[in-house]
Amino acid sequence: MKETPKVIKPWYGFLEDQVLGEIMSDKKICKYILEIILSFKIKEIYYPEKQKEVKDPKHRERKDVRFDILVEDYEHNLYDVEAQTTDKKDLGWRMRYYAAKMDQRYTLDKGKTYRNMKKAYLIFLCNFDPEGEGRIKYTYHTYEDHNKSKQLQDGLEKIIINGKGIPNGESADQVGLVNLINDPPCPLECNF
Repeated sequence: MKETPKVIKPWYGFLEDQVLGEIMSDKKICKYILEIILSFKIKEIYYPEKQKEVKDPKHRERKDVRFDILVEDYEHNLYDVEAQTTDKKDLGWRMRYYAAKMDQRYTLDKGKTYRNMKKAYLIFLCNFDPEGEGRIKYTYHTYEDHNKSKQLQDGLEKIIINGKGIPNGESADQVGLVNLINDPPCPLECNF
């Protein structure tokens, strides 16, 4: 009698588009994860949008963008959460493009001054270490080349969460998030 081969069901981890979209569609969970990443409290958020496409019909030859999770809070700050599962060695360029598209589409209304732009947080959740330093969190701002104490006040913060990061004083929730990115079982004391 022939034995039927076992069918292994595919595993869809946290960074898979549909899984991340469903999880982050819940306002409470989305807000909680943003607070873990940013290390500050957010008053309240509007309903997160998943797989939000930004197309430019006037420039069809230009690359469109699909934001994995786009969220605005009640203070009108924007948060874009992106899942990155492949290291194509272009993360900085990708972040620049996504930030530009977010600014173009969402941050400044006609007739407003540049000071009215929304603060924007571009967050990339990676299951690889783009910098190779082993840190869990990399945060980027714009600084003056000759005097790094001079930060350009542009309202943009770019954050990479490294799923391969080694814990070094981070909160239990930040370590739990990194574990979730890597998809192993999470201990019960973390909130995931």
